[in-house]
Amino acid sequence: MRLFTLGAGVAIGYIMGSKRGQAQFERTLETVKKNAAEAWKDPKVQDTVSKAGETAKKYASTAADSVKKQANEVTENAADTAKSVATKAEDTVKKSSDSSGSGSSASSSSTSSTPSAAPSGSSNHTAGNK
Repeated sequence: MRLFTLGAGVAIGYIMGSKRGQAQFERTLETVKKNAAEAWKDPKVQDTVSKAGETAKKYASTAADSVKKQANEVTENAADTAKSVATKAEDTVKKSSDSSGSGSSASSSSTSSTPSAAPSGSSNHTAGNK
Protein backbone atom coordinates (compact mmCIF):
# COMPACT_ATOMS: atom_id res chain seq x y z
CA MET A 1 0.00 0.00 0.00
CA ARG A 2 2.85 2.39 0.81
CA LEU A 3 4.44 1.70 -2.55
CA PHE A 4 1.15 2.54 -4.29
CA THR A 5 0.87 5.85 -2.38
CA LEU A 6 4.46 6.70 -3.24
CA GLY A 7 3.84 5.90 -6.91
CA ALA A 8 0.70 8.07 -6.97
CA GLY A 9 2.59 10.95 -5.39
CA VAL A 10 5.43 10.67 -7.91
CA ALA A 11 2.95 10.53 -10.82
CA ILE A 12 1.07 13.61 -9.61
CA GLY A 13 4.32 15.45 -9.07
CA TYR A 14 5.53 14.54 -12.56
CA ILE A 15 2.30 15.68 -14.19
CA MET A 16 2.22 18.94 -12.26
CA GLY A 17 5.88 19.53 -12.97
CA SER A 18 5.76 18.88 -16.69
CA LYS A 19 4.91 21.61 -19.20
CA ARG A 20 1.76 19.83 -20.24
CA GLY A 21 0.67 19.41 -16.62
CA GLN A 22 1.30 23.08 -15.88
CA ALA A 23 -0.69 24.15 -18.92
CA GLN A 24 -3.60 21.92 -17.94
CA PHE A 25 -3.49 23.26 -14.38
CA GLU A 26 -3.52 26.86 -15.61
CA ARG A 27 -6.51 26.17 -17.91
CA THR A 28 -8.38 24.55 -15.04
CA LEU A 29 -7.56 27.46 -12.73
CA GLU A 30 -8.80 30.01 -15.28
CA THR A 31 -12.04 28.05 -15.70
CA VAL A 32 -12.57 27.99 -11.94
CA LYS A 33 -11.93 31.74 -11.69
CA LYS A 34 -14.36 32.44 -14.55
CA ASN A 35 -17.09 30.29 -12.98
CA ALA A 36 -16.58 31.93 -9.59
CA ALA A 37 -16.86 35.42 -11.10
CA GLU A 38 -20.07 34.46 -12.92
CA ALA A 39 -21.54 32.96 -9.77
CA TRP A 40 -20.65 36.07 -7.78
CA LYS A 41 -22.56 38.25 -10.26
CA ASP A 42 -25.68 36.09 -9.95
CA PRO A 43 -28.55 38.09 -8.36
CA LYS A 44 -29.44 35.19 -6.06
CA VAL A 45 -25.90 35.15 -4.69
CA GLN A 46 -25.87 38.93 -4.22
CA ASP A 47 -29.24 38.76 -2.45
CA THR A 48 -27.91 36.12 -0.08
CA VAL A 49 -24.76 38.15 0.56
CA SER A 50 -26.86 41.23 1.28
CA LYS A 51 -29.11 39.33 3.71
CA ALA A 52 -26.07 37.87 5.47
CA GLY A 53 -24.59 41.36 5.88
CA GLU A 54 -27.82 42.75 7.33
CA THR A 55 -28.13 39.83 9.74
CA ALA A 56 -24.52 40.27 10.86
CA LYS A 57 -25.08 43.99 11.51
CA LYS A 58 -28.24 43.26 13.52
CA TYR A 59 -26.56 40.67 15.72
CA ALA A 60 -23.43 42.78 16.14
CA SER A 61 -25.57 45.67 17.38
CA THR A 62 -27.45 43.40 19.78
CA ALA A 63 -24.20 41.92 21.07
CA ALA A 64 -22.67 45.38 21.57
CA ASP A 65 -25.70 46.54 23.56
CA SER A 66 -25.55 43.44 25.73
CA VAL A 67 -21.85 43.90 26.41
CA LYS A 68 -22.35 47.56 27.36
CA LYS A 69 -25.14 46.62 29.77
CA GLN A 70 -23.05 43.88 31.39
CA ALA A 71 -20.03 46.20 31.66
CA ASN A 72 -22.11 48.83 33.46
CA GLU A 73 -23.46 46.24 35.89
CA VAL A 74 -19.99 44.89 36.62
CA THR A 75 -18.67 48.41 37.15
CA GLU A 76 -21.47 49.23 39.59
CA ASN A 77 -20.95 45.96 41.49
CA ALA A 78 -17.20 46.57 41.71
CA ALA A 79 -17.73 50.10 43.01
CA ASP A 80 -20.23 48.89 45.62
CA THR A 81 -17.85 46.14 46.71
CA ALA A 82 -14.94 48.57 46.98
CA LYS A 83 -17.00 50.94 49.11
CA SER A 84 -18.11 48.08 51.34
CA VAL A 85 -14.55 46.85 51.82
CA ALA A 86 -13.33 50.38 52.57
CA THR A 87 -16.06 50.86 55.16
CA LYS A 88 -15.27 47.52 56.80
CA ALA A 89 -11.57 48.41 56.87
CA GLU A 90 -12.29 51.77 58.50
CA ASP A 91 -14.56 50.12 61.06
CA THR A 92 -11.91 47.50 61.85
CA VAL A 93 -9.25 50.17 62.31
CA LYS A 94 -11.55 52.24 64.53
CA LYS A 95 -12.36 49.19 66.66
CA SER A 96 -8.69 48.30 67.00
CA SER A 97 -7.76 51.88 67.89
CA ASP A 98 -10.65 52.07 70.38
CA SER A 99 -9.59 48.80 72.03
CA SER A 100 -6.00 50.05 72.32
CA GLY A 101 -7.13 53.48 73.58
CA SER A 102 -4.64 53.38 76.49
CA GLY A 103 -1.80 54.41 74.13
CA SER A 104 -0.44 57.92 73.73
CA SER A 105 -2.47 60.52 71.86
CA ALA A 106 0.24 60.90 69.18
CA SER A 107 0.11 57.21 68.22
CA SER A 108 -3.70 57.10 68.17
CA SER A 109 -3.75 60.24 66.05
CA SER A 110 -1.40 58.77 63.45
CA THR A 111 -3.30 55.47 63.52
CA SER A 112 -6.65 57.11 62.85
CA SER A 113 -5.37 59.29 59.98
CA THR A 114 -3.63 56.43 58.15
CA PRO A 115 -6.72 54.21 57.63
CA SER A 116 -8.78 57.11 56.31
CA ALA A 117 -6.15 57.87 53.68
CA ALA A 118 -5.77 54.23 52.61
CA PRO A 119 -9.35 53.51 51.48
CA SER A 120 -9.75 56.83 49.67
CA GLY A 121 -6.37 56.37 48.01
CA SER A 122 -7.26 52.82 46.96
CA SER A 123 -10.62 53.90 45.55
CA ASN A 124 -8.91 56.68 43.57
CA HIS A 125 -6.44 54.14 42.27
CA THR A 126 -9.28 51.85 41.22
CA ALA A 127 -11.14 54.70 39.52
CA GLY A 128 -7.95 55.71 37.66
CA ASN A 129 -7.67 52.24 36.09
CA LYS A 130 -11.16 52.32 34.61
